[in-house]
Amino acid sequence: MWLDNASEVDILFYEPYANVIADISQNPNYKPLTIGVFGVWGAGKSTLLKLIKQKIDEKAQKKEKTLCININAWMFEGYEDAKVALMEALLREIKEHKDIPSKVKNGISKLLKKLDLFKLATKAVSVGAPLIASAATGNPVSFMISISTNAEAIGESVKNTANAVQSIRDDYIKTDEVNDENSVVNNVRKFREEFQKALEDDAIENIIVLIDDLDRCQPDRIIETLEAIKLFLSVEKMTFIIAADENVIQYAIRKKYPPIENYTVNLDKEYIEKIIQLPIYIPELSSKDIENYLMFLVVQEYCPKEQFKAFLEKIKKEKLLISDDVIDVQKIKEKAMDFIGDENKRKFEETVDVIAGIKAIVAGNLKGNPRQTKRFLNTYITKKKLAELYFGTDEGALDTRVLAKLLVLQKLDNDLFIQLNEWNKRFTTENEEFKAMLECIESPDNENEKFKAWNVPSIIKWVESEPKHLEKIRLDRYFYLTRESLKKADVDISTLSAAAKDVLEHIGRATRGLMPQIVEKIAALNAVDQSKVFEVVTPKIKKGEIEFYIIRSLFVNFEAYRDKICNALEGYSKKITLRSVPAIREMRAADLKKVDDLLATWEKSGILEKKIIEEIKKEGK
Repeated sequence: MWLDNASEVDILFYEPYANVIADISQNPNYKPLTIGVFGVWGAGKSTLLKLIKQKIDEKAQKKEKTLCININAWMFEGYEDAKVALMEALLREIKEHKDIPSKVKNGISKLLKKLDLFKLATKAVSVGAPLIASAATGNPVSFMISISTNAEAIGESVKNTANAVQSIRDDYIKTDEVNDENSVVNNVRKFREEFQKALEDDAIENIIVLIDDLDRCQPDRIIETLEAIKLFLSVEKMTFIIAADENVIQYAIRKKYPPIENYTVNLDKEYIEKIIQLPIYIPELSSKDIENYLMFLVVQEYCPKEQFKAFLEKIKKEKLLISDDVIDVQKIKEKAMDFIGDENKRKFEETVDVIAGIKAIVAGNLKGNPRQTKRFLNTYITKKKLAELYFGTDEGALDTRVLAKLLVLQKLDNDLFIQLNEWNKRFTTENEEFKAMLECIESPDNENEKFKAWNVPSIIKWVESEPKHLEKIRLDRYFYLTRESLKKADVDISTLSAAAKDVLEHIGRATRGLMPQIVEKIAALNAVDQSKVFEVVTPKIKKGEIEFYIIRSLFVNFEAYRDKICNALEGYSKKITLRSVPAIREMRAADLKKVDDLLATWEKSGILEKKIIEEIKKEGK
């Protein structure tokens, strides 16, 4: 099995990135500095951070003047004040580091005490402020409702809260600054000054902070973390390396600072540019890279750790990665066999042959995402082991090539996977509908609406992969192993490409005037992304969450998805009114039969009155 953890082995060959980022982060001329390591979920950002830390630590051992600290932003998700939580975590890591001089420790300890006061003052806002207000006005009702009746406890609460607020005022707010805004500015300035002063020691040249999993946090937590870095912690000698999906950060910024009407500046981009001085983008792996990666993962499964590292070194040394061609299966076998024990060689050859047969299709569907690649292989290995337990290991019990091919279809299009299962239920001497589908897509003159969803490039490529003639195989056992996938499920949003997410966001904010632009964006997507966009949108159509002017544009412009849209509309959950008539008329003009069938369904269900149907059909004649 391949765990979804940051890998200690550079199977993605990110070492050049790690070297560049490590060198930049240790350059004293670039302080303070915040580096953004941007990539989609599952791109390998955590692995890259681990490699960066290795490189920094290797150099730090020689000079002993660089501290490298790991912080997981997701740890602060449950804290009331993410800013203070991050600042405290960083200060404690610095204080407890084995190489920190005592002078620096003392300065950091003082700042930690200040943070304790910050936390108490924050608590005062939600709990203590009513106590102080009540005591000041002589009105005890507001706190008697929720606070203990113990007079001593109440008095102590008031005293502690008042002391905390006064300590913050004394330490951070000048007496001549009564304006609240100026007080906040002074608060920030004073903390930064004291933090920088605490680090003024020749024994420290660099403090490099690696922040991971920021994109797993809630939007408000993301903003708080970025603000803590920019406002409080970005001082001389400090470098922050933040790994995140830039799209998630942009979403968080837009949620907190919505776009201003008639204002052309992109606030999300401006905000990120203000925080991140050096953005570094991890490119999506190409289809060639994913095919190679699949093969490397198979080798890893049958290799001890050190042997696998030696295998990767051999691949790098022979410059096979920079070849224009995918490393073929025979070469993989040739390079790997020396590193695999005799007891695993047979299983390795069997698995690598199966994966080699489907890797091109899988690679095209996984959109350069290492995490999704691991998940696919884990699914295959798990199903293969289950097959052995259910049906035995005798020859003919189960063909692992068929199993792998079906898992690929499930990944490509779960609706077609479910349809194939329905066809299989009617298997006699052969699967007649699968055979008819093969004949249809192989004949350019045969345009059968029934098989239109199968007649797209990615599915045709799947159909033509070996074993090709599934119509001759009863697939009951295979579908039994994958029965959990025979129920429709929501799309895993994390698997969507940035372009697909962008389209969905535009649909969510669509107006009538923007629909031509949105249609262009959808048309520009590749077949896989288009399919996933419609997988997300069609359930929302069924729930009545999509306006009819959007449905009209999708129906009219994307013929291949009309059946899916109609299926969703058959279960439409809202009463259809006259305001939707123009959109439905345009849909009917594009496809008379489909829309008339839909109108008949709506009339039976009662969500569309007969007089409105007549109105729709009137101008269509």
